[in-house]
Amino acid sequence: MSLTTILSISETVGINDQRFVGQVVSRNQRIATSEIITVVPFAFEMKPMQYLTYSQNRGLLNSLRIPDKALEQYLNFGSTGWLNYIEYQGDMTSGQIASCQWQTSSAAKNLVLGNLPSISSTSYIVKAGDFCQVGRYAYIATADVQRGIDSTVTIPVHRNLIGTLASSVAAVIGQYGTTVSMGGLSYTGITFPVILRDYPTYTLVPMTDDSFIQWTGSFNAFESVLLTRLLQFKTQTIFVTLTLCESQVRVEPTALPLRHRH
Repeated sequence: MSLTTILSISETVGINDQRFVGQVVSRNQRIATSEIITVVPFAFEMKPMQYLTYSQNRGLLNSLRIPDKALEQYLNFGSTGWLNYIEYQGDMTSGQIASCQWQTSSAAKNLVLGNLPSISSTSYIVKAGDFCQVGRYAYIATADVQRGIDSTVTIPVHRNLIGTLASSVAAVIGQYGTTVSMGGLSYTGITFPVILRDYPTYTLVPMTDDSFIQWTGSFNAFESVLLTRLLQFKTQTIFVTLTLCESQVRVEPTALPLRHRH
């Protein structure tokens, strides 16, 4: 939870959840736009406060040093003072959300939620701006959605569903619900898998019998969106799993035997 600790002591948090859009203004002052379709990754800029004491935070420094800018870390807003960013606005209780499941019919920018509770048809399942997590990734609801009378509801969200669902997945909405395992741990509420793009150094400022930690800049974290592919080479058949992040590439050979050509 090292990066979440940095989040919790940050003075400000910058958030980028914008699409990749280009603009051009012609000589006659007409504007045109174009968009490259991406996964619309979340990016966070965290500016930590400068008054952590070194003696009490050596463990924190070590937990940041291990992943550095190479490995995934996880940002859980609900366990910090920044809960308001992802706080649930609807009418379901935490237990009711935990019983709901995302359905396999979820696709594109529509999440289908089933196992709904028996509440008023006019109660809100989500409101615009609520965060919904399906597996590893979070999505922002773009409209209010009421319970209605059907067995499922469809929630429009700000980006396309990343991957497909082979089976129903437990719902995580706002600060409620339990995530899938990420990095060997599950989390309560919306949690972002990220990799640091900017990892500031620090300066020790002396004080009586200790030192303050002063960071040289902000921590900039970029959502880690994974993509798995099987590649086959012509010279000999070698199967490898290629794990891609926006800022990381790792190639891992599998245990499959080679097939020699005769």
